[in-house]
Amino acid sequence: MRLVIAGPSGVGKTTLGVELAFRHGLRFVDVDAEIGDPPAVFAAVGEAGFRALERRAMERLAVLDDVVVALGGGGVAVGGALFDAWRRVVLMADAEVLLARLGDATNRPMLSGDRRERVLALLAARRGGWRAFGPWVHTDALDVDTVTRRVEAML
Repeated sequence: MRLVIAGPSGVGKTTLGVELAFRHGLRFVDVDAEIGDPPAVFAAVGEAGFRALERRAMERLAVLDDVVVALGGGGVAVGGALFDAWRRVVLMADAEVLLARLGDATNRPMLSGDRRERVLALLAARRGGWRAFGPWVHTDALDVDTVTRRVEAML
């Protein structure tokens, strides 16, 4: 199986990916972890440099089999088409839920500044790409097991 998970920061892509990989005996890969430390990379090369590294990581991952991949929040725009032949799912949550889950985390460079404004802006800007990418599962009030079962039913 080849599954790629997309969605905004804080929605639970990594949590779901780890759980699905465990349940199905697959490898799990988080694109951000493949790039390195996102805040440090952003600081060193800026957003454009980060996106180039993200694209390269996605190109390496797109040829793998028996894997669950979690994209970064902006991954669909950077290289979502690389995963056209894969099973795909988008996790989504309301802005207030995402803000609560993200808390004061400083490891999200795209959310620096007014966190609420940034979350709302990113949701609005990326919504179309996520809609085109794959079916959605809303994670707002769901536990990991319920989200996992819903995604498994789609596979």
